[in-house]
Amino acid sequence: MRLLLALVVVLVLLPARPAGCEEEGGGPRVEVKVVAVLTRDDQGEPLRYPSAVFSDHDMDETYVVAGGKGKVVVYGPNFFPVASLAAGRGAETPRGVFIDRQDNLYICQGRSATRPGRITIYNPAFFPVREISFRDVPGGEKFSPLHMVIGGNGRIYVTGLNSRGVVVLDHKGRFLHWLRPRDRIVDRKAVERLLGRAGTGAGPADGGAAAVTGPKEEGNAIGPELRDLLPPALRPHRAKKEKEKPVSVVGPVKIADVATDSSGHLYLLSEETSRVYVYGPEEKFLFAFGRKGGSTGKMSRPKSLVIDEKKRAVYIVDYMRHTILIFDLGGVFMYEFGGLGNAPGWFQYPSGLALNREGQLLVADLFNHRVQVLDVQFEYRFPLFQAPARKNTTPPRAPSRKEAPQPPASGDDVLQPRPL
Repeated sequence: MRLLLALVVVLVLLPARPAGCEEEGGGPRVEVKVVAVLTRDDQGEPLRYPSAVFSDHDMDETYVVAGGKGKVVVYGPNFFPVASLAAGRGAETPRGVFIDRQDNLYICQGRSATRPGRITIYNPAFFPVREISFRDVPGGEKFSPLHMVIGGNGRIYVTGLNSRGVVVLDHKGRFLHWLRPRDRIVDRKAVERLLGRAGTGAGPADGGAAAVTGPKEEGNAIGPELRDLLPPALRPHRAKKEKEKPVSVVGPVKIADVATDSSGHLYLLSEETSRVYVYGPEEKFLFAFGRKGGSTGKMSRPKSLVIDEKKRAVYIVDYMRHTILIFDLGGVFMYEFGGLGNAPGWFQYPSGLALNREGQLLVADLFNHRVQVLDVQFEYRFPLFQAPARKNTTPPRAPSRKEAPQPPASGDDVLQPRPL
């Protein structure tokens, strides 16, 4: 009896582990250790709705966007909050953060009732020096910037709320062009707008579309406090059942986040299609990967991605499945971890990712009101999948001209799904 009681106590006291940390056979799959949890701002107040996170590798500092209409909180190398930027410093509606090689701080600011979307640039002392507007961008009067990166070519790539494609600016912030991957879109409202059937939607000529808010919020899904703090894209909702047959069209897709690596490759993440579109340093399309769905290895509403070149991996956060997915640099799914919960290593609507100088993964855990710092370790196995042996040893015939593979699409050409 004592032995049984001791066994029960041990099982109760065992720490909870994030889902997906073990293989089906019981062996290690991916090890996730919680290094730190950020829950307070520089004023000692609780961190409210952290939606985005960025790491400055030179200074080893962490920048957290707190709340839809909140502020940017800065944490030192020991994860202690040291400063913040709010409306008094011009950070009225922060959405995303980036720091260039000269230690200038860029804050993407969403549209408000009185001001258009813009990027505010601060010097290393956190004083605003200038702003980048989107007046010269086609449809820029409604553009609301979310995230940005500076590519190896010095160009600035900016994603916007419900915007199809990425705005490309030169190093001074002047508009160059749109970078718009195209794919099959199955959302009925989006299809109608792209086809020019909606009264307020933009037609296919410019590849744009009016803001698509998605399913309406029902019941008491969110309260007035949350409605004021968070932009529509980050509000949870219960989706309505689609009674009509799905329709689809090939067109420019919405881009939720953009990342780059040391070679200048661009990774464009679409929440709409749950795919990542990879471009070369000269903006030539290379390939795409990812599948939409609610099961392991698929993505429901991916919000953010980050490139880990040391581990040759791409991390993607899934907002609705409350998980982090890990792909190799070729787009092959390897692992995932997390799940819905509030214990360390679990998430509740995570929305942002970053990697710090130590290679630790920073996760903006939105509805748990915290940022988790994780040490993620896993085995990289190559090849991941062994192709079946051929039974017929005769060499395959050469393809005919009609069967010959076509070169990859680029620019606004239609993208072909990449098999996983």
